[in-house]
Amino acid sequence: MGPSMSKTLIQRGTVITMDPATSPYITADVLIEDDRILAVGADLQAPAASLVDARDMIVMPGLVNAHAHLWQTAIRTLGGNWAGTDYFQYVHAKLAPRHTPEDTHVAEYIGALNQLNGGTTTVFDWCHNNTTPEHTDAAVDGLARSGMRAVFGHGTVKPTQRPGEPHFSEIPHPRSEIERLRKGRFAADGSRLSLAMCILGPDYSTLDVCRTDFLMARELDLLSSAHVWGRANRLVADGYRRMAAEGLLGPRHNVVHANYIADDEIKTLVDAGASITATPPAEIRSHARPPLIGRVAQAGGRPTIGNDSELWATGEMLETMRLCLHGQRFLDNQDLERRLEAGDPALNDFIQKNLKTIGTGGGLIEQTSVTAMDALRWATLNNAWALGLDHEIGSLTPGKKADLIMLRRSDLNLAPAHDPVCAVVLFANAGNVDTVFVDGQCLKKDGRLIDAGGGIAPAVAELTERGRRLMQEAGLAAESN
Repeated sequence: MGPSMSKTLIQRGTVITMDPATSPYITADVLIEDDRILAVGADLQAPAASLVDARDMIVMPGLVNAHAHLWQTAIRTLGGNWAGTDYFQYVHAKLAPRHTPEDTHVAEYIGALNQLNGGTTTVFDWCHNNTTPEHTDAAVDGLARSGMRAVFGHGTVKPTQRPGEPHFSEIPHPRSEIERLRKGRFAADGSRLSLAMCILGPDYSTLDVCRTDFLMARELDLLSSAHVWGRANRLVADGYRRMAAEGLLGPRHNVVHANYIADDEIKTLVDAGASITATPPAEIRSHARPPLIGRVAQAGGRPTIGNDSELWATGEMLETMRLCLHGQRFLDNQDLERRLEAGDPALNDFIQKNLKTIGTGGGLIEQTSVTAMDALRWATLNNAWALGLDHEIGSLTPGKKADLIMLRRSDLNLAPAHDPVCAVVLFANAGNVDTVFVDGQCLKKDGRLIDAGGGIAPAVAELTERGRRLMQEAGLAAESN
C-alpha cells in the first residue's frame, strides 16, 4: 500500500491562473494533492478533500521576488534618506562586519516571514554577507525555518581593503564554500530551498575573476547572478559583450539593475537567454537612468522585478509591483511627450483625428503602455523563469507546485473588485492576503501567519534588540535619530 494522499479543495474562488491557456480570471475550484496542483476547473469533485470556501476570495499564484537582501532585515528603514555612496559607507564598511551568525539567522527568518505575509511564496535571497560558513548556515536555517520557497544566493563580503591584501574584486568566488553547499545541503535539486552563486560580475571584478566565476557556476550547474550598473568605471569595460564573446554567457545567468548599459548589451543578454531584474525601489532612489523594464521588453526580453532591500523601501511585492507599473507608465508617457515635441508625424496625425477628446482633458494615447496583467506577469511567471523555476511555480497549472495565495475581495479597500487583476496589482496590500500555501502547506490562514511553535513574537523582539546593538556598535545610533 502506497502513502496516503492529502487533498485540499479550494471552492468557487475568483481564480487568476496566470496560465496563458486560460482567461485572465475565472470562477473555479483548485484541487491540491500533497504539494501539487491536481486540477483547476468548475465543480471539481474530491470526496476526501479538506474544503476551503473561496467565494469571497481572489485565488492566484504566490508572488515571486526576484531580488532581495533578507540579511539586512535587522537594519530595516535605516537608509530611507540615503543617496550616493551611503550604502557602501554604512552597510558594507560598518554594519555588515558586525553581523554575527545569530544576527543573520533572525534577520533571514523575519525577512522571509514578511515576504510570506505579503503573499510572496518564493524569494531570490541575494545573501552577500557570508563572512564565515557559520553565517551562511545560519542564513539558510532562517529561510528553512520560515517555510517559504527560496533560492539562496551565496554571495561574498565587500570589506574595505587593508594594506598588503588584495581588493575583493581580485578574489574569485570561494570554491571550497560553494562546493560544500552544493555537495551537502543543496546536493539534491527540486527541494523548497535551492542554491545560486551571487558573483561579482563584470562591474565589480576583474576579467580573470569573471572567467573563473562563470565557469564555476556552469561546472556546478548553478544559477549565477551579478549586481551590474554599466557605468564607465566598471572593471570589465565591455561588460557582457566580452562575456558573450568568450562563450561564458547563457540562460543560467541573472543581471540585477544594469540601468546604464547600452541597448546592444541588453540585446546581448536577451539573446543569450539571461534574465535582467529591475529593482525600482532601490534604483530610483539615487540614479538618473530608469529601471530596465521597458528597455528589456523592447529588446524582446522578459522583464523581472524585485524589491532589493528593506533598508529604504518595503519588501512587499504587492507594493513593488505597483511601483514598477506606475513608473513604467510614467516613463512611456514621457517618451510620448518627447516624440510629440519633436514633431513625430504619426502622433500629429493622431492628434488631429482626436482633437476634441484631447482638448477636453483626454490623453494622447489610446491605451496604457503596460497593463496590470503585465505587472502581475513580471511578479509571477517572469520572476519564476528568472530563477529557473517556471516549470514548477508562477501559474496555477495542474502539475505545478501548490504555491498559491488567497486575497479577500470584499475588504474595504478592494470591494467590489470589478477587475480582480487590477484589484491585486493596483489596490491590494498585505492585510488583504488571507491565506498562503507553499508546497501545499498552509502557512497563513484567516489573515494570520501560522505560528505553531510560538516563535514569531520572540523573534521580532530579538530582531529589534539585535538591530539596536548593530547600530550602536557601528556608531550609527545617533545618526539614525
